[in-house]
This record gives sequence, C-alpha cells and structure tokens, in this order.
Amino acid sequence: MPPGAQRLPRAPDALKAPTTILVSTALVDDVSFWRAPGQPQAVLAWEQAHLPRRFTPGDADFGPPSWDRTFSLSPVPGVLNARDLVVEVTGAGNGQTAIRVDAQVSWQPPRPASERVPSAARMVTITQLPSLDSHARHPPAPVTITGPAVVRRLAALVDSLQLSTIGDAPCPAAFGGGIRLTFRARAGGPPLAAAQGPAACGTVQFSVGGKPQPALQLTDSFIPQVLKLAGLHWTVP
Repeated sequence: MPPGAQRLPRAPDALKAPTTILVSTALVDDVSFWRAPGQPQAVLAWEQAHLPRRFTPGDADFGPPSWDRTFSLSPVPGVLNARDLVVEVTGAGNGQTAIRVDAQVSWQPPRPASERVPSAARMVTITQLPSLDSHARHPPAPVTITGPAVVRRLAALVDSLQLSTIGDAPCPAAFGGGIRLTFRARAGGPPLAAAQGPAACGTVQFSVGGKPQPALQLTDSFIPQVLKLAGLHWTVP
C-alpha cells in the first residue's frame, strides 16, 4: 500500500459495491479497504508502478467518481481460470483517497463422470442448425456417422469441454446457427446424449438421456474439429 495508508474496518459508502467484478460461479473474492494520502489517480498510478512485474495491467474504468484497474497473474490451465487484483480508488476528502482492493480467483470445477457421453454410444448424428441471419444459406441435411473410431473421437471431443462458470451473467441472445451432435446406441433409438452450440454466453447445451446437464464452455476449435473429424465441409455461421 502507499506510504501512510491505513486499513479501514469497513467499506466506505462509495466503494461498497465494486465497479469491476469477475463473472464466475466458482470464485473467491478477498476484499479489503484502505485510506491513503493523495489524489485518486495519483494513488492508482502509484499502485501500478509498485506492483510486482509478474502482474499484467488489464482493463481500466475511468472516473469520476471512482477509477479502477485490473492487474492479472497468468491462469493455471485446467485449474485456475483467472487470478485478478482489482484496485479501485475514489476521493475521500481532505486530500485523502479511499481504496478498495479485490483479490479475485476463479477455479475450474471438475466435470463429473455422469455428465459425459455414455460409452454405449455407437452412432452420432450431426445437424447444422438454422441461423436467424436472413442471408444464411439453408443448412445441409443431417449426417449420421457409425464408424466406431470417429464416434469415439467425437464423444471424447464433447467430453473434453470444461464446465461453464458463466452462471446467470447477462449475455447477448444466441441468434441460431451452430451444430448439434446427437449420440445413440442404435438407429432409431433414444438419444443417449446431445451437445448443441454455440448457445448464449458462448456455451454448449448438453444433455444425457434427455436430461439437461450444466452448460459446457465452447472453445474456438470445437466446431472446426467436429467438422474435420466427420469429414464435413460445411460453413457453420
């Protein structure tokens, strides 16, 4: 903390709610409040200049009445999704600045074995979903794949997706498009599992035995990998 800083026992009214928050359903937020001499922007600049170099400056919100800056450590793939330090400052009168410090760490929840494509899957139907874009072409007919190796690889690809931690965050609505994979044990049999995306917030809707499961996080490579494994030359909006 800056020279002369004092820790406060409670949040100043202006800093009770953070301006910037990491959106995650798997989050630890350790918050503290301080008061230091100086003007808000000067105090925030002091913070940036004195943080260890392993922190990378990120997003910033500019006031008045408050200013903040996010500083990040590198994530730990598959374990910790984000490690952020958010410093927010505002004037406290008499040449003083009130400071809010949030240490925010989000982790990656493990995906239970029950929320995966059942091993009994022997075929998969890939469907390109229609887009609400009026200029999009009519989607091609669904394709069913029965080759055991390809079915296994497609199931493994779905199973490799991590649980989404976006929760109930406000996201733009999905405007159609994307693909759906429906796994079955036999032709005409009930779906064992289905994966469909992209859905809102960049997720994949997933179900097992017709029962919705927690949303999965879509990756940029997921749809291209599905098409490559299936030997399909579709243009998916």
